[in-house]
Amino acid sequence: MDIRRLIGLFVLLVGLMLIARQGCADSWQNAVSSRASIEYETNPAMIPANPGSVRRILFEPSFTLVGQIGANELETGLALQVARSSNHNLSPNREDPSVYFDWSHHSDAGELGLSSRYAEIATRDAGIDATRPVPVSSTRASRTMSGRMSKDLSERNSLSAEGSFEGVSYKGGGNYVDYSTRSGSLRLSNAISELSTIFLSVSGDKYVPTDGGPSSRHAVATLGLDWKLEYMDWSMRLGRYKGGGSTRMEGGASVHYTGQQAQLALNANRQISSSGLGGFVKVDQLVGNWNYALSERDNIGIDLQWWKNLSTTFSNIRTTTGIWLQHNLSPSWAGRMNYLHNILTGGGVFSASSNIIGVSLVYTNSDF
Repeated sequence: MDIRRLIGLFVLLVGLMLIARQGCADSWQNAVSSRASIEYETNPAMIPANPGSVRRILFEPSFTLVGQIGANELETGLALQVARSSNHNLSPNREDPSVYFDWSHHSDAGELGLSSRYAEIATRDAGIDATRPVPVSSTRASRTMSGRMSKDLSERNSLSAEGSFEGVSYKGGGNYVDYSTRSGSLRLSNAISELSTIFLSVSGDKYVPTDGGPSSRHAVATLGLDWKLEYMDWSMRLGRYKGGGSTRMEGGASVHYTGQQAQLALNANRQISSSGLGGFVKVDQLVGNWNYALSERDNIGIDLQWWKNLSTTFSNIRTTTGIWLQHNLSPSWAGRMNYLHNILTGGGVFSASSNIIGVSLVYTNSDF
């Protein structure tokens, strides 16, 4: 999608919402943020024969607008990442936009919602699609439409449903398959107590390659439990996946701790997701995030991520380790330093690594 058309559509949406703001809207909130960064990366191509390093300048502005009109809530946002590189063969210049619009209606009977989103991202940053070497020029574009509803069946029981359509395309190299997915799910929840909820969910997905290749389907039934303690939120789920002529177990667990100075989030799961690698991909994933307030103005954090792609002829593993330090110069301005280490291995056949060092200046402002 052309960036000028995308921005034009966003401006139209914002304009319509601002017109409503002058009329019947009960309240409106807006926020703008921007990040300017300089970073150095040692192996952007993530290949064993390291071709060299690159320097990049990044500019990442974003804007959001939220309005409340009676029982309806409207939200729209636009973000853009502009990258300029010292070596276009290793890391080309990029302009990656994203725009979204969300509507939700709240009533005594429950909630209804509709969402749409368009986003472009470097394929090497696209999670599952990056569990193998990716051309540095490759881009993943996704278009998503979804609807949701929820309803309280009784004081303790609730029912929710969701359906979505996503179209994904790739450009700039790589043996990726353009595809679309149709997804639907139902979830029944029961509040055992004020602190714990048990749920049962069933979901199904259909994967359709754009090139006319054979489609595939899968379905999952999951039983889970959410509960809260004083400073911690826990979640566990266990499901049975059926698709491609086989049946497998999937599931995961997560915990989130929020203290006065520290926050910690851990998540471990086995998931089945659609991918440009072809059909549904099975991935084991471990994610950890920790941050600590050194003072009123200084924060430090560590981010860890481990992916193992189990759907290829040999297991690809991608590991990311990052550390950052942020100093708040004022309520609106902050300086940030970060270091990131990436490792990509493939069944003992290949191994590649990359280091990224960056410095950023961040600006945020709400309700201006």
